[in-house]
Amino acid sequence: MQPMNRIQAYRPPEEPRRPSGPPEIGPTEVEKGAVLGDGSFGTVFKGKCREKDVAVKFLHKQDLDAKTLEAFRKEVEIMSKIFHPNIVLFMGACTVPGSMMIVTELMNRDLEGLLQDQTVQLSLITRMRMAKDAALGMTWLHYSNPAIIHRDLKTSNLLIDDNFQIKLCDFGLSQIKSTEFLKDGADGAKGTPLWMAPEVLSGKPFNEKADVYSFGIVLWEILTRQEPFAEFDNFEEFRTAVCLHHRRPLIPPDTLPSIRILIESCWQPDPSRRPKFTDIVNALYTIIIECSIRDPDGVSMWKKYFLKKETVPWSEFIQIFIQMIQQKKDEGETNQLLPVIPTLAQLRSASDTQLQEFASRSPENAHYVQQEYMRRQTAPMDIEIEESDDDLNIKCLKAILAEKPKPTEGVILEQADEVVHIEKLGKILDWFGPICDPTTRSITMLDKITSLLRKNWFFGDLGTKEAESKLTSEPFGTFLVRFSSSHAGCYTISKVAKQSITHQRIIHTPGHGFYINSKRYHSLEEMIMMAEKELNATRPCPGHPFSNLFINFRVGGYIQGSTTYSG
Repeated sequence: MQPMNRIQAYRPPEEPRRPSGPPEIGPTEVEKGAVLGDGSFGTVFKGKCREKDVAVKFLHKQDLDAKTLEAFRKEVEIMSKIFHPNIVLFMGACTVPGSMMIVTELMNRDLEGLLQDQTVQLSLITRMRMAKDAALGMTWLHYSNPAIIHRDLKTSNLLIDDNFQIKLCDFGLSQIKSTEFLKDGADGAKGTPLWMAPEVLSGKPFNEKADVYSFGIVLWEILTRQEPFAEFDNFEEFRTAVCLHHRRPLIPPDTLPSIRILIESCWQPDPSRRPKFTDIVNALYTIIIECSIRDPDGVSMWKKYFLKKETVPWSEFIQIFIQMIQQKKDEGETNQLLPVIPTLAQLRSASDTQLQEFASRSPENAHYVQQEYMRRQTAPMDIEIEESDDDLNIKCLKAILAEKPKPTEGVILEQADEVVHIEKLGKILDWFGPICDPTTRSITMLDKITSLLRKNWFFGDLGTKEAESKLTSEPFGTFLVRFSSSHAGCYTISKVAKQSITHQRIIHTPGHGFYINSKRYHSLEEMIMMAEKELNATRPCPGHPFSNLFINFRVGGYIQGSTTYSG
């Protein structure tokens, strides 16, 4: 008989079998602190367990009647099987009679309290991200095998971490979907009435679409930051209005159409007409884009190429952006007239007719055209531009759009040193858009950026304190222009007045000029030139941050600094 192979013969010793089920936490391992809130079957406290800050839910009743024990076991069972970034982390449970509790990760606060706190500024984009997080958590529940119905989805059961990420909690009423439809027993409907679907309120069979209805109410709260159905104080009147008359909270008239459509679809009376959470998540990705970007071409581009991303590498973005610009040019949408702010090369290659039309727009333009006529009389015919307009435009766009990624964004620096954020793109398009001028059908945005960055008085994305720091100790009349951080598309002129540094907003809407002191100007350049004395802005602030972009831009063998065609 052949001897056994040594590898075949070796068998590692068997480890002792461990009991299955959730991690067991002893009653003495938890230090109970302040009350955080009440759940369906217990009070939630801040606590400490094994040197870790945690949230601890202690059951209201510790005598463990059959009903409470069943609910406790069900919640522990469900939570021990769910692991998702948008569901609160289950850390263990104590099953010792008299000390029944569930231990989870500790979160800062719940969404209900945050929305009601009017001192906290929450942009619509931030709120829609929260809605998406909640929908992602619900998607995980509904597509579990078997599916899990939360049954108590409301803003107080959506917790928030330090990064404003939402996580679902409180599974005390949750049910595993064992049949196509579920139905409450003789003891009545389970859940919180204001968020309860009509079929549940009426005692009819229901499925996971009941959670979708609840999400519709939650989404309305996230949109409005108001309490739902505040006009009702009688339960029967409320139930009749919701179930029979299909009464729903009022959606504000200025709501983004895509948000309105999603809310209304979620709280449809007929459960079969409500969307699945996978559809809700996809709708929210689109809504986040529409909240971030107002330019229609920018919205279309991001939806087509970066639908589920909020941050993309610069190299990936600029390739798609140039492709879109070129496609529009190929479609013949550019106008034959000179753009609003032509580049140096466009001005020099323009015909006499184009120059005359350009000069007629403003005295500033006439001044530049006169200079161009004089140059043509003396300049040689073989002028060459060493660095192309396109290269310079891209360099200028990158200077104000691309940013270093944040550590939380998970971008590998070696792969993408700089990224483009969807919100930053939206702001740039507000400041310099539209991408395609709806009147002339010309594409001038990149030229506008390059022209403005040439101006030695433009300082870009500078905060108020930074502006004051740069202007301190400068003489009267020193000024700079910067982006407004508080009003979309607007700018701010900061200047040294007689006794202080002042800041004045320049009102701007894409494609509709610039307003200051109730006067309209075609461009920022025109405003500074024409209103110099009126604004007491006579001396650009030293330290122009974009001067290095133009050092290598050569025309006819002579280096052109930041004063080239700068006014």
